[in-house]
Parts: sequence; structure tokens; C-alpha cells
Amino acid sequence: MKMSILKYKNFGGDFMRKSVLLLLLVSVIFFVYQCGGPKKLTQEEYEQLSPQEQVVYLEKYTEKNPTDIEAQKKLYRSYLEMDMQQKAISVMEKILKQDPYQPEVQFEYGELLMKRGEEMPAFRAFRDALKSPGGTAYSSRISQYLGGKYTVQQITSGQEDEAFPVFSPDGSKIIYQTNEKGNWDIAEIDLNSRTTRLLLDTPSDEELPCMSPDGKKIVYTSNADDRRPIDDKFKVREIYVKNLENGIVDNLTESVADDWLPRFSHEGEYVVFVSERSDLRSVPYTEKHSDIFRMDDDGDFHVQLTHQDANDGGACFNPDDDLIFYHSNKNGSYDIFMMKSDGSLPMTVYGNPESNEVNPFVSPDSRYITFFSDLGGSYDIYRVKIDGGELERLTMSAAQNTNPVYSPDGQFIAYHSDQNGNYDIFMLNLQSTSEPTAQELIRRLDALVGQ
Repeated sequence: MKMSILKYKNFGGDFMRKSVLLLLLVSVIFFVYQCGGPKKLTQEEYEQLSPQEQVVYLEKYTEKNPTDIEAQKKLYRSYLEMDMQQKAISVMEKILKQDPYQPEVQFEYGELLMKRGEEMPAFRAFRDALKSPGGTAYSSRISQYLGGKYTVQQITSGQEDEAFPVFSPDGSKIIYQTNEKGNWDIAEIDLNSRTTRLLLDTPSDEELPCMSPDGKKIVYTSNADDRRPIDDKFKVREIYVKNLENGIVDNLTESVADDWLPRFSHEGEYVVFVSERSDLRSVPYTEKHSDIFRMDDDGDFHVQLTHQDANDGGACFNPDDDLIFYHSNKNGSYDIFMMKSDGSLPMTVYGNPESNEVNPFVSPDSRYITFFSDLGGSYDIYRVKIDGGELERLTMSAAQNTNPVYSPDGQFIAYHSDQNGNYDIFMLNLQSTSEPTAQELIRRLDALVGQ
């Protein structure tokens, strides 16, 4: 009997609550509708309504007054406060169909699309905002979404390709690969005098250089020992070291598999590299899996650090040499990982299932990693704090901006880009910022989305 009474009381309470809500809704509708249509409320009357009541009022009012753009702005902002994004977008698009020269609406429309991951429509909205009367007032806020606030300096130029830069230990030079003579050779450029010289010049392809911490040696890849009569791009690469004092060259890997991207540890004791030697499947070379390996700087004691059916690559040491950062597509797209220098305790540092993050490089203070990603469509340079934080886009263009590396003092990031047609070396100054003008932003947006 007690249970029955309790149920009856609960039923009565629910009934009363529903009745009150119904009466409240009726009173709102009665309040809103007078003389055959919605009454325009004063600001004080409007603010006394609950958020739900405000939406009801604005929906009815804008339906009756479709040309009242200010009321429609209130409506889509009310939708956003209630996380009704699709409804907000519909109202924004309705406003812009009536009057496309609404920079405030264009900017907020672009912001919302960016949050939803719809970059190209967002870029079009930002461009339209900047081109609208008064739209230049949004330049600063739009530039935050476009990156490129840091000063960028072009280091190499010419018709040939220059790629995969690394700094010398003192930061005064950049070592890179060039195809000036038709094949890949290794060169260096003095950042003060801008003079260049070849460090390796052979008929073979020498690529992916890295200088030892004492500046006396460079490691690199070469296909010199693959003498098969096939196209060079199909030849197997091995890792070599050249002593810059006496000119002696040694093959460190002597493997029948493809080995590439050698990187010295900061103490110079080890070299970490990528190889597909552990994939024994009989498949085309383009389908081979790669793993991370470590060896002594003289080529002894090769140790496999990753063991999985995936492509692991882009390995580098952190400044303390106790961690190795790398990329892997073991989860589908390429993400950034780190592990102890012995290969243990791998963990994800940064990943996005909608994009590929490749070739990490650790800042000298161990706070950041920089890498390139196709998050925005084309490849651009990004950085993020290792312990978490917002992703920062450092470059923004329709070109391919890839393979970033930090200078020894952490002030600069060098990378290569094909923004001029062929690949050149560029250097981004993290301590020098410049606010792009509205016209510069429009040019960037035109390049991204087309005229």
C-alpha cells in the first residue's frame, strides 16, 4: 500500500510539473503573439526571457520579418549558445545570401566552419570578410587561423632542387641535398656569407645528410653500392659516413635492404635510422614496412627498436638522448610517437585521425616538437608542446612545406618548400613576428582556395 501511494504521489508531481511547463509555454506564446503576429520586444523584455524562450521568439519574429538582419544575428548566436551549430549555419547562410558584404557574419561563419574542420569553406568566408567594407578590422583574428606570423627568409634559390636541410652544430651553416648536377649531392651554405660548397659530389645519389655534434663527420644515404642496371629511384640506399677532416668514407649498414634518414644522437655516440630490412615479405618495395633502428656511430651493434606491421620513420633523439621521437601509421594515419632510446614504452605524442603528421624534430629546450602535416590540405609546418597544448601552424600556403628542423639555439626552423615551383630551403624566425596586411591575407587565401 505504501508503494502504491508513493507511485501515486510521484505521478501527481510529474503531472503538476508538466502542467506548469505547459502553462509557461502558453504564456510565452501569448506574450509573443499579439495582433496577429509576433510583437517586437524591448531589449529589457527580451533579456527577461530564458534562452529557450529567446529562440522561440526570434524564430517567429525572423519568420515574420525575414529582412531584419540584426534579429537573425541574434538568432544564430542564440543557436550557438545552445550548441545548435547546424541551425546557426543555416541562419548565417541565409543572412549572407541577402547581403554577402557582412564582414562580422562572414568572420563568425568562417570561425564556426574551422571548428567543424571544414577548412576550405572557412577560408572562403574569411576571404569574403576581408573583401567586405570594414573587413580589414578582422585581419588580426583571421591571421591566427592562417599561420605565417613569423618572419620567413629564403635561403637558397635557383632552378635546381635543394631539400632536407639540417644545421651545423654551431648554427652558422645549413647542410642539405641538391640536384644541381642532375643527381643528388650534399652541399652546405654559410648563413652569413651565403657562399655554398659541395661536400659530396659523385655520380650516385647522396641524400638526407646529418652532421655530427663535433662537426667532423656527416652521415647520409647513398645508392653507390647498388650497381644493378635499373633506374636510380629503385636502387637500395645504404648509410655512409664521411670524415670531413681526411675525406674517408665508410659504409655503416652494408645491407641488402633500403636504409635511410640517419640522425646522430646529441652526444654523437649513436645513429638512429629507418630500414625495411625486417620485412621479409615478397611484396613490391613500395609495400614494404619500415622500422626504427639504432647503431653505434661507427656502424656496430644494429638494434631494432620498433617491431610492428606498419611504417615507422622520421626518427630523432631528444636533447638528452634518452628518448626517440618518430612517426608511425600503425593507427591508420601517420601520428607522432616517442619511446625510450632502447625502444621501450612507446606512446602517442600527437595524432589526428583526419591527417598525417610526419618527421618530428625536438626543440633544443625539449619543450616542443615541430613536424609537417596535411591537416590543412597541403603540407605545412606545425609545432606543439610535448606535454600537450594547442597545435600551432607555422606556415600557410598552397605549396608543400616539409621536413622542419630546429637550429641549435632554437630560434630558427629550417625546412624546404616548393612554393616557387622547385624545392628551396627556407628559414623561419621564431623570435621575429610580423602582422600580415589584409591584402597579404587575401593573397594567401586566394592561393589556398583559388580565385
